[in-house]
Amino acid sequence: MHGIPSSLRRSAGLICAGAALALPGLRAADSAPSQADAFPNFESYIKISGQAPWVSGDTAAFANRTGTPSSGSGGIEDLLYSKDLTDTTTLTINGRALAGVDDYLASFKLETANVGTAEGGYSRFRTFYDGVGGFFPLSDSFYRFNPEQLHVDRSKAWIDLKLALPNRPVFTLSFHNEIRTGMKDSSEWGPIINPLAVVKAGALVGNAVPANTPFIGPNVLMLDEHHDTLEAGMVATLGATTETLKATLTTVSNLDSRAYVKFPTTTVIADPTVTVLDDQESIRTTSFRVLNQTETKLSDKFTLGTGFTYTHSSSSDGGNWITPTYAATPNAVYNAETAANIFGVSKVDDYVGNISLDFKPTKNWLIKVAYRDEFDAIGSKGGFVNTTLATGAKTVAPVNITTRNELTYSSFLEHAESPEFSLEYTGFKDLDLYANVDKRIDHDDQHWINPFVAVSTTGAGVVTTTPASPSSVFFQDADQANNNAKIGFNWNPCSFFTLRAELFRKDDQNQFVGASAIVGTASYGGYFANGYTFTGVKVSFIIRPSPTLSFNTRIQPQSGLMSVYASTLNDGAGHEVTSGKVKGDLFSETVNWTPNQWVYVQGNINVVYNYIQTAYPIVVVSATTNIPTPIQNSNNNYISGSALCGFVVDKDTDAQLKFALTQANDYNPQIAAGGQPFGAGFQDESATAGLKHKFTSKLLGEFRVGYLRRTDDTTGAFTNYHGPLVYAALTYAL
Repeated sequence: MHGIPSSLRRSAGLICAGAALALPGLRAADSAPSQADAFPNFESYIKISGQAPWVSGDTAAFANRTGTPSSGSGGIEDLLYSKDLTDTTTLTINGRALAGVDDYLASFKLETANVGTAEGGYSRFRTFYDGVGGFFPLSDSFYRFNPEQLHVDRSKAWIDLKLALPNRPVFTLSFHNEIRTGMKDSSEWGPIINPLAVVKAGALVGNAVPANTPFIGPNVLMLDEHHDTLEAGMVATLGATTETLKATLTTVSNLDSRAYVKFPTTTVIADPTVTVLDDQESIRTTSFRVLNQTETKLSDKFTLGTGFTYTHSSSSDGGNWITPTYAATPNAVYNAETAANIFGVSKVDDYVGNISLDFKPTKNWLIKVAYRDEFDAIGSKGGFVNTTLATGAKTVAPVNITTRNELTYSSFLEHAESPEFSLEYTGFKDLDLYANVDKRIDHDDQHWINPFVAVSTTGAGVVTTTPASPSSVFFQDADQANNNAKIGFNWNPCSFFTLRAELFRKDDQNQFVGASAIVGTASYGGYFANGYTFTGVKVSFIIRPSPTLSFNTRIQPQSGLMSVYASTLNDGAGHEVTSGKVKGDLFSETVNWTPNQWVYVQGNINVVYNYIQTAYPIVVVSATTNIPTPIQNSNNNYISGSALCGFVVDKDTDAQLKFALTQANDYNPQIAAGGQPFGAGFQDESATAGLKHKFTSKLLGEFRVGYLRRTDDTTGAFTNYHGPLVYAALTYAL
């Protein structure tokens, strides 16, 4: 029998929890077993696999959660071929071709000792999404797109070259092309009428409660995005200095749009169900970046690092937002140009410099000091066409349409400084101490024009020029400060106990001062500020009471406050309002037990408690005025656990059993009467069993069967599913 614990630890990844059973990316880890047991480590091999689910319920939700379609998948899960072409040159080929999940890979790497490498390839994989909208519990309403099972394909083609001659600078050249196409779901708010309401002649009929609440509708993002990167680099060593130089050219070309259902209910009489193609946007961006870094060892105690980066980006935007809109007086729907003929251009110049110094006064001390300075100059201008129906118009004829050409510009200057200090001490036996403090000080000057109406044209052809009023010109200063500090230690007093602990604090403050002191201009208030403060502890320890048993425990409590200051007075000090309270606790425990050399057992549990208290039950803004709660508190509590047992069946066979459960109970549908019921409410369960068998010294087989179930309260059980899943694979040495 191949009875050693390492073989079973390796086979712990043999079967994953329910959904992961269908993920070829996770299964690939099983293809490299240890040489020490009965499963050989093939240098070249091909692995053929297939998996088939039998799902009852929402198959689109199943595909979204597990990353595989309900129709199953199969093909070449992994191909690895390695050959020494000469004594100094090696060729390695990787491949994958899984139909169903559309997961493909073809790559090569040619490596010659003391010369360099050339590698390249093409890969593509598919991500599945569930095209559904929000669930309204008061009327049991739920919206889906047709088709509901959406997907996005992500592909990449690349070539990387490296010339690394002995005692010479190392040169690199690479080109990467990335593409993202397809459709994915979105949960943005849509202008959807209450499905309990009835509309006649533009007016609500009856007493539907709530009378007219917007719902989260099924929005679909349609993506067509291209991203190219060309980069050349050099790394050279001159004496005690190592210098890195890189030049990068990046281009982005995106054409995206959004589709959603407007008025998706048969009870709305005057407003028909309309599928809207909206938010059609094109973005073209070109960026050029130059980076130079140096590291110099000044002495045995001092190491100096420097860096400089310059980036220039320019972009142009276009597109149309055309939305069918209902007008009450003519009782008709017309195509309103929310933003048509969009044009915009912008440019960014970014300069970054940094310097660092490492000081090691003795073998037990390490002191690091660093400073980073960044300056951005951003400018943009653009415009679009907007159409509205004239007030009181009885028809949607062109003569009643008003067209406005709207122009805008903005200017943005940013200067950020980031000092950092860290300290490490290793002079105590079995104890390491460390501390780190960093800060980001950011000052911005912003200038823009809004609402920027310039020309208005009525349907009759009359053109009215309306320059932007001085009250539409805005100036604002922004100061942002981020502070982070942590102190901790690692303690290993004996072979069976290890303790790690860290105390951290995060402070963030953002202040905005409107320049209303400038005559003739507007601003967003005299003074406004927000921020947060979080304090927490990270503690983890490992206890090994015996060589066959270990406990790994992690505890992380944290809490903090979010606050807002506001004042209508220019440069006023403001009055603090506590806008949120945050508290979170995490507990994690993993137990590993190897009672003998043929059995391995592992158990894991994670308990997370986290909430954000915002305006509940009230927000006090003065001594006499209260504002009712606008939203419920955010609860993000969940528990997950798993247990597995791996064991040796015989000298050629390993087996494993695994069970997993994750659940959350934070969903509160009662809040739907006055707001959106946030909070997760679901349960994921899975049970899997599998075998791995060596048929011959060149042929391995795997078989797994699992059962998974998911229920989701936030969708009214409309996306529940359950069913078995089977996976089989053969690996053959080449």
